[in-house]
Amino acid sequence: MHNATYGRTALLFALCAALGWTHDAAQAQAVDGPTTVCITAQAAQQPQTLVVVPSGTVFATDDTARPGPAGHTPQAQAQAQAVVTTETITLTHMQPCMAADASSVVSHTRHWLHEKVRPHSGQVLHAVGEVSGNGVDTGMEDEDTSLRDLVHSGALSLSINRTVQDPVFLQESDADLPDTGDGVDTSASRDAASDLPSQRHAH
Repeated sequence: MHNATYGRTALLFALCAALGWTHDAAQAQAVDGPTTVCITAQAAQQPQTLVVVPSGTVFATDDTARPGPAGHTPQAQAQAQAVVTTETITLTHMQPCMAADASSVVSHTRHWLHEKVRPHSGQVLHAVGEVSGNGVDTGMEDEDTSLRDLVHSGALSLSINRTVQDPVFLQESDADLPDTGDGVDTSASRDAASDLPSQRHAH
């Protein structure tokens, strides 16, 4: 009985180690493209896991999203960055990470002001929505519930392998952002970004 219990415990540890190696190895192998998109090990633990990440998915730094108090732009927001995938990829239990082509995203309203997004050690961007019209659809109502759940739980992330550029310029207004009740004013970021060239726009 003791030997049987030991055997099952050893097998469990072996399986856990194998799963951990699979996720880490997949992430290491998916660095050929400018970015690497991953689901968490927990999200990928089921053998039937199948996540289709559509082209147009927007990833941003965690310090991004909302403008600061009126007339004030915090340091974190000044460093906010975002990218959008330009190809559809599929993540699975055996391949929880995959390289993806991407473009940078510029939105004055959301304080995404970087036309070039460069790699930084330890920096991870999380999915926040998808490009829709001239802005970002954070609800992603047209996508599968499973994908929306991954996005809203922070289980879908992206890392930068080399500089992402070829920017997409979003033409959102304050009215396009979710109403947070903060009485925010985004004029400071728009003034700071007024010299950005309008190379191309999302349609």
